[in-house]
Amino acid sequence: MKKLKSYMLIAGVTLSVSSLFAQRQDSLLRRQMELEREFNPTLQDANKINSLPALQQPTIKKANTDYSTWAGRTTPPLEIALSQPGNAMTEIPYDKKRGYIGLGAGNNANIDGIFGYRIIDEKANKLNFTFMHNSSNSNVEYVQDSDPAKNKACRMDNLGRLAYDRLSDAYKLNIGASYLHSLFNYYGNTFGNTRIFNDENQGLSVFGLNAGLQSVDNEDFNYKALIDYKNFSTKYGAVLSDKGLAGNRFEAIVGLEKPFEDYDSRIGIDGQVLGLFNDVPSSSDYEDFFLLKGTPYIRFKGDNWDAKLGANIIFKFADKDRIHFTPNVNLSLNITDRSSLYANIGGGVDDNGYLNVMEESRYLQPMTYVKPSFSILDMDLGAKIGEADGFRFDIFGGFKKTGDEHFLLFEQTANLSAYTNQEYLHPYYADMTRSYIGGRMLCNVWSPLEISLGLKKNFYTVKGLSINDAEISDAKAYNQPGFEADIRATIDVIANLKFTLNYCFAGDRWSYFNRENLKMDNINDLNLGAVYRFTDWLSINAKANNLLFSKYDLWYGFPVQGFNAMGGVSIKF
Repeated sequence: MKKLKSYMLIAGVTLSVSSLFAQRQDSLLRRQMELEREFNPTLQDANKINSLPALQQPTIKKANTDYSTWAGRTTPPLEIALSQPGNAMTEIPYDKKRGYIGLGAGNNANIDGIFGYRIIDEKANKLNFTFMHNSSNSNVEYVQDSDPAKNKACRMDNLGRLAYDRLSDAYKLNIGASYLHSLFNYYGNTFGNTRIFNDENQGLSVFGLNAGLQSVDNEDFNYKALIDYKNFSTKYGAVLSDKGLAGNRFEAIVGLEKPFEDYDSRIGIDGQVLGLFNDVPSSSDYEDFFLLKGTPYIRFKGDNWDAKLGANIIFKFADKDRIHFTPNVNLSLNITDRSSLYANIGGGVDDNGYLNVMEESRYLQPMTYVKPSFSILDMDLGAKIGEADGFRFDIFGGFKKTGDEHFLLFEQTANLSAYTNQEYLHPYYADMTRSYIGGRMLCNVWSPLEISLGLKKNFYTVKGLSINDAEISDAKAYNQPGFEADIRATIDVIANLKFTLNYCFAGDRWSYFNRENLKMDNINDLNLGAVYRFTDWLSINAKANNLLFSKYDLWYGFPVQGFNAMGGVSIKF
């Protein structure tokens, strides 16, 4: 087995050395930084500083939940909101200024900051630097009756990124480096038990390198080559005196494609090499992970339709070595110029490596291994309708069947009479099927006002979930919402003043605690923001979150902030 992994690693490295690889944003905490810009449109200028020729990105799937890494930051996560219109806010006109700085602060020691500068800004060559800061230090009250009734939730994230892009007539080249430093405490409810970490801040550092090369689409031959490398380390292990988890994540992707039949059809193959290598004590149950995937496909395209037919062949080397076969099919049919039908049918392996699980929740029990999961089928289909002027409708549904799906719950140690609960989360496994139906509507009949509405109903079946070797006969899809709704609106009151409103709802959520299923409080969150532009280089903004003063957990025992407000300034130079 070790020899096989060595051969595979050599093959992957050889493959990567033969080509350069594409830039990809750091997955960890990326959504958090983007979220703050969603509620503050002026911060979107930082995106324009980075709006460079984009390569096709490697797909990194997060784990089983739709919720994000935070439980106490300033603004609720976009992950609880299913509606994702293409541009729910009016874009700010791009200008020739090379730099951008934004700073916001509010109660609960909430601070957001961003700095960006285009060091080189030529048509063919661009070099950009960005730095983002996000922090909070607030008391949060537990939803449950417990002693103590509240605790301090601390969090600080600093992310710096340097990116170089080159565009020529024949290819696109991206090279980038990044560094993330994050601090946070495990502030979960212990229900009177002694804290293992005593509110000490856990630390996470991630250094990333990425590069990519992609051909400009042509009639003869197309290629892409991508590489992404991350080295990470944490401060604490299972207890304060133990060394923290460290490791490396390496991913390489290569794609080759040959057009034929007057360029309307194509045949190609995509390949992926993924390796996760962890630095842990010999006594740890942490497993390294290695994956090889090949996806041959053929694509046909007509005047109003497009069909990509392929299959994934996956070699997985982890806790259990396996060979998997899944479909890889994408279909679309344009009914009219504004309406279409689509279907995507796939499946595959989620590695559930440490950095990916941190996107789901940073409050995972330290040094805890999360097993890979496998989806034999992951399908979504729908219809996009845009015939009515000023309206767009998306009606969709889907189905997914996954083995070894994980659910994050309180780490529960069985005693003679009850469970002992600690301040962190632990993974428990089951086989799960999930189906859903829903719809989205985007309306901009009156140009100053844009409204989007999304609704989604989820259905789950969970089998084989055990806690402390006892199978749960009526297991739920813990932490997953049964129903989701999202309303977003933006209005330009006058030329330089804009208001935004966002309402998020997620209901029918469950957790498991002290040998029984517990229904969690609904996520019920209303937020309001405003931005006023004094000049083309100076604007101010304000936002108020949780206007309904709702109390709810993202995970059982991990409450979010109550009402909070923030104001800030944005400068372009």
